[in-house]
Amino acid sequence: MVLDGIGHDFPGEPIENGYFSRELGLDVDDDWIVRNTGVHTRHWLPDGERHVDTAERAVWMALDDAGVEPSSIDAIIGTSATSRPRVNPTSPGNNYMDVALPVQRRIGAGTAMCLDVMGVACAGFMHASLVARGLIATAQARNVLVVCAENPRPILNFSFRNSVLFGGGAAAAVWRADVALQEPGQLSDGLHALTLSSDATHYDAFDIDSQDKMLMKGRLVGDVAPGMLIDAARRVLGNTGLRPQNVDWIVPHQGNLNLIRQVQEGLGITEDPRVLLNIDRRGNTSSVSVPGCLSEYVHGGRVQRGDRILSMAIGRGFSWGAMLFSYGRPRGGDHE
Repeated sequence: MVLDGIGHDFPGEPIENGYFSRELGLDVDDDWIVRNTGVHTRHWLPDGERHVDTAERAVWMALDDAGVEPSSIDAIIGTSATSRPRVNPTSPGNNYMDVALPVQRRIGAGTAMCLDVMGVACAGFMHASLVARGLIATAQARNVLVVCAENPRPILNFSFRNSVLFGGGAAAAVWRADVALQEPGQLSDGLHALTLSSDATHYDAFDIDSQDKMLMKGRLVGDVAPGMLIDAARRVLGNTGLRPQNVDWIVPHQGNLNLIRQVQEGLGITEDPRVLLNIDRRGNTSSVSVPGCLSEYVHGGRVQRGDRILSMAIGRGFSWGAMLFSYGRPRGGDHE
């Protein structure tokens, strides 16, 4: 299969770091936020908007990029780390928390099969892409739309300083069976390798309090996440016989700039211009992180069709992984 289209949406005006002390009275300043997270601005959905609103805009961008009509979509896989029943539903007029069905209705995607991948938070795009691969490989679908949508503001506890980290928005990707590159008896695969893992030892590193607000043990995440991401990246490269030098771009989970720097050091790619970042402008956007960052660089003209991309992400559970894939049809032969 091939990642044939990608799109993103980061709605509203940027929220600058000064907002937290000025408007919310939080004991942080710009210097502390930048030093501890790398975030300068983030986006939150405007009042009255829901996950489905930002998701719809990202979906139309991805469909246009792929040259696919909604009627050609066979399956929609949604994922979100921030949707909640009643307190933060994904669509207006409904108290549920799924993404795929509201998106299907918005874009008029006929009778596409819809499902949501929940509980893995920031790793949602990778898990959803694996489901897409399974649907395509078993001929259950030819065109699969993956949609990631986040609206963190309603569930942030602004008495905690880690609330400064999170931004909202959406990203969408179109995975397609590629008949043109299909060999006899095989599907060509632009998803070159993917590895996913879970370890419930620190299951409670993320939780929801009695007011339906998010709780995160930031120090614990910072301690364990770098090693998990480094190991996953090494495993996915090992599965293909490649090294970091053999990929065109690296899109790490935009969780925290200090986390990213540790992953770069562990992979031997410190100060590498191939590492793509948007955390400074968008914050930690959870499941949107990897596809949203990639989409910005695709539509900005930096990432080209055929480019090979290494990405990694970690979410609640812990659930984490890495994937090596091409945007558009893979270039013929290895380009190590």
